[in-house]
Amino acid sequence: MNKSASNSSISQFLKEVTEQISYKPLRPSIRQELEDHMNDRMEEYKEQGFSPSDAERQTLRNMGDAVTIGMEINEAHKIQEAPQLTFISLLLLCTGFIFTSFMQWRPKQMADSSLYYITGAVILTFTVLKGYPLLIRYRKSIALFTGFLYLTQILLFIIQLIMGNRYGLDNITYFATLLFIPVLTVLFYCSRQNKKRFLTAALTAIAVWLLFMYAVRPFLGDTAVLIFILSASGTVFFMIHRGILTGKKIFLYPAALAFTVLLGSPFYFSESGRQNVKVFLSPQSSAHRTLDDAYNGILIQELLSKSPLMQGLKLTPEEMLDYGTGAWYFIYKNPKNVRPDEVKSLKDINYHLDDVTLWDILPQHYYNNYMIAVFIFLFGWIPGLLLIGVIGLFYLLLFSYTARIHGKLASSLAFSCCQCLLWQGVLYLLGNFGHQFATFPNLPLISEGQLSIIFNMIILGLIFSAYRHDHVMEDPINFKPIASV
Repeated sequence: MNKSASNSSISQFLKEVTEQISYKPLRPSIRQELEDHMNDRMEEYKEQGFSPSDAERQTLRNMGDAVTIGMEINEAHKIQEAPQLTFISLLLLCTGFIFTSFMQWRPKQMADSSLYYITGAVILTFTVLKGYPLLIRYRKSIALFTGFLYLTQILLFIIQLIMGNRYGLDNITYFATLLFIPVLTVLFYCSRQNKKRFLTAALTAIAVWLLFMYAVRPFLGDTAVLIFILSASGTVFFMIHRGILTGKKIFLYPAALAFTVLLGSPFYFSESGRQNVKVFLSPQSSAHRTLDDAYNGILIQELLSKSPLMQGLKLTPEEMLDYGTGAWYFIYKNPKNVRPDEVKSLKDINYHLDDVTLWDILPQHYYNNYMIAVFIFLFGWIPGLLLIGVIGLFYLLLFSYTARIHGKLASSLAFSCCQCLLWQGVLYLLGNFGHQFATFPNLPLISEGQLSIIFNMIILGLIFSAYRHDHVMEDPINFKPIASV
């Protein structure tokens, strides 16, 4: 009877404690740890001559108030919120939705963009709530699936070369490459203790990577590759700085730099890589027709130079006609750089002075690739710089919240995702000022790109989720919840 009463008292105490824990998956481990602690204390009292019932009462008395203990544990190990980052993320997401809808021409385009934004918001919410725990639990399966997507797309492109037919989507390869960033960060962290095995795997992966880059690189998405290298390298340097990768930093930093140079070698050793760099640094040397990306950069720079501070861009019909046909550059400014077929195409374009508009003279994908530049054209430089400032504040908050994460794995994952979002934004911004590198990236949250909205919602959600679960999940390989009293 006394034993039953004892069990009832202890169970009631443990129940009251665990009811204060807001994160329910944490409750079983806290209950077990408290129960083990109380059993140890009772054994100590019994060894001192206390009866079982007296040992129990003394233990409960020394433990204190159950509700107070539960609240203290909950305060130390609770889900974290990120209100400022949440607000500015939603603000940019709404801005992108409104601006994208404003610049669509057909009802179907508006419906498609609405569908992807709504789907992206749902995915963001789910990833914030479950993303970090699921990624940790299924990290190997996710890595295999991501690799399967990437290799399948390469195979489809090779079939395309042989058969002459179009298979697959470039976007799948692009985002599969970027998705490797958080996945490999987790795998990298989990295997960091076995240095010999990890070094062998890393060198093998780099060898395979370089083989694909030099063999079928034109089909793999240059911008995604650059973002991957910058993000992965930045994450490795972060892990060295935080002491997550153990060893002497005087050796680790040069080794990481050497790996970065090796990974980036296709950008300066291959012909297409050097051409991309040349176009990026000097678009004027590579613009031969109005369909060239280099010409788009030159046109954007020209229009930005004519944009006022506080009102929309004002051009005469004659000026817009010259910009729309490309005559301003290929006939009046740089006639020696134009191809013969381009001269004919300039003459064939049928614009009318009475109905040519700003939308007629912009690059073909202005509604997706040049949203910041178009914003400046519509409203002026000061509103445009304000928009850039808000985007900059978004990135500042991203890294600020990441810096507050204590968990080694959580902080590494969040930092790798921050890098992925950052380099997309940097390259997009440079493209909007006339310096485009290879294929155009998407601007996270703002630039509508269908799959980019979904992908960037996953990446952003992982940052939120890593910060959210920082105090309720531990870093070791078993990744069970933690509790300390």
